[in-house]
Amino acid sequence: MATSPTTASLLRELRRKQGTSLRTAAADIGIAPSQLSRLERGQRGLAPEVSERLSSYYGVPAELISITGGDVPADVLRILQEHPEEIERLRRQYGEPA
Repeated sequence: MATSPTTASLLRELRRKQGTSLRTAAADIGIAPSQLSRLERGQRGLAPEVSERLSSYYGVPAELISITGGDVPADVLRILQEHPEEIERLRRQYGEPA
C-alpha cells in the first residue's frame, strides 16, 4: 500500500520547513533514506510505528499524519456520527474541501 499523495506532500513539506536533508532526517528518525524518499513520493505505505516516529521528529500530532492519509481517529469519527450537523458547521467555518 502506498502513502497517499497528501501524506507524502505533508512529510516532504515538514522536512523542508525543518531545513533538514533527507539523509539527516532519515538517520534521526531511524529509517533508511530510501524509505523516507519513497514515503515522501507516495510510493511506500506508512507503518504505525514509523508514523509515530515521524510525528515525534517533526513535532506534529500523529493524528495529523493519519488524517492526511484518510484515517480519521475513532473518537472524531464517533463524534461526527453522533453529531452530523457539525460537518456542515465545520465546512461553513473553515471552507469547503478543495
